[in-house]
Amino acid sequence: MTPITGPATLVDSLDRALASIDWSLLESRRDALAQDERLDRDPGSTGLVYVARGSARISVGAERQELVADDLVFFPRAQRHTFWARTDLELNSVVFAPGARSRALDVLPASLLVRRFTEHEPNMTGLVHSIGCSLSGSTPGRRPGDTVVCGRIASAIVTAAVRSWSELGCAPDRWLHQVDDPYVAQALEALHRDLASAWTVEDLARVAAMSRSAFAERFRVVVGQSPASYLTSVRMDAGMELLAREGLTVAEAARRLGYESEAGFSRAFRRHTGSPPALWRRGASAPDLPPTPKHRATSPRAVERRFLPLRGGAEQEAAHQR
Repeated sequence: MTPITGPATLVDSLDRALASIDWSLLESRRDALAQDERLDRDPGSTGLVYVARGSARISVGAERQELVADDLVFFPRAQRHTFWARTDLELNSVVFAPGARSRALDVLPASLLVRRFTEHEPNMTGLVHSIGCSLSGSTPGRRPGDTVVCGRIASAIVTAAVRSWSELGCAPDRWLHQVDDPYVAQALEALHRDLASAWTVEDLARVAAMSRSAFAERFRVVVGQSPASYLTSVRMDAGMELLAREGLTVAEAARRLGYESEAGFSRAFRRHTGSPPALWRRGASAPDLPPTPKHRATSPRAVERRFLPLRGGAEQEAAHQR
């Protein structure tokens, strides 16, 4: 069996994970919303949003969260999200286009929330408040090098955000091990690249250039799950995105993820989420934000809402209270 190398320090592992991400800045902007205004963002690419002033509710797929000034949300992958301003609101936003695929991004959840960002990263205070850049060639005030400078600033902010998120105990178990281990990383890369393939342990072991038994043991040590369990979890997470964000039918999502029947996908989905996919999709797509002023309902309705925390919110609140 190929030996598992001794564990690297957390600092070294995090440095390598963050350095592996190639960033290219697409857009940087500032938005000012009046109380009760709503801002919808279509999925385009990865990015971050920093609450410079005010408070808001954010909706990301099926997840809901309350945000206040100095909260930062990072989207490792393209995500449609909606803001509703609780008060007058100022948002600083950045949109990236990562270059080469990175395992550091693949193993992260869909959304990372870092509360009180500048409290944890005081050196970022000036940068995150001045991130709005003029990137269009026709924009008045644009200076040579703005794209490069703003890209470096935005990369520094994201790096600091992921660092704080990891140090605060919000990261998935063993996520850095998954980035560091070259054998398991190859198998994970192949699996994530083609979720619809009928992967077996033997297939993944061949990708990792290991025997079946050695790979299965190593995978469980590094990832904390068996290959079959991990594949199902990743498919279900992808299924939730397909249903909520892309609006696919249950049958279409099942085919996209390699299930031979809608019934098989539905059973796996229900075990993973506790709800049948059709019911889950209706709940995820139902409007959960108050209407904008011009579309405000004429009669108020009392609706019980279930808020699902973006990855990191609950853990940081608990840590802060301690």
